[in-house]
Amino acid sequence: MTRAVREAARRWQRAPGSLTQRLFAWGGEVRVQRLVQAVQPLLPGEAADLGVAPGTRCLVREVVLRVGDAPVVWARSVAPASSLQGPWKALAGLGQRPLAALLFVDPRVSRTPLAAHWHGRGSVWHHRADEAWRAAAGQPWPANVVAARSSVFTRGGVPLRVFEAFVPGISGPLMR
Repeated sequence: MTRAVREAARRWQRAPGSLTQRLFAWGGEVRVQRLVQAVQPLLPGEAADLGVAPGTRCLVREVVLRVGDAPVVWARSVAPASSLQGPWKALAGLGQRPLAALLFVDPRVSRTPLAAHWHGRGSVWHHRADEAWRAAAGQPWPANVVAARSSVFTRGGVPLRVFEAFVPGISGPLMR
């Protein structure tokens, strides 16, 4: 990963607010390609971030965000399955709409500070990003490292963890 690509990733990792809105401001059309929405096992770090036991049943939603036809972000959202009867019940019916539609319009939703992540080849996170990217784009994750960020949103005392991984080279005018 070149220095310029790494610095572009760092800007994305620190960018506040809605990623969907940032992508829309840059490229106009943002489309959500839903890959997974099911109860699945948690990946490393998710249980701790959510404050739940590692075996807790959680709903996992994975999507790829596209600007035009170009896939640019792989995102994974995780919430305790029990929250689908409570504060995050709208998550079940989100479909192809961006998660931002739930997170940034409700004043009762709070967010933890963004955490930056760098997951190398061989890690569980790189493996999962690679699987998702192959399903969405028909090719492997295009780098040896997954540069990403995560934060936890809370509504009604119930957490929802959002992880967003940026395709290498996403930079330039996008960060205006």
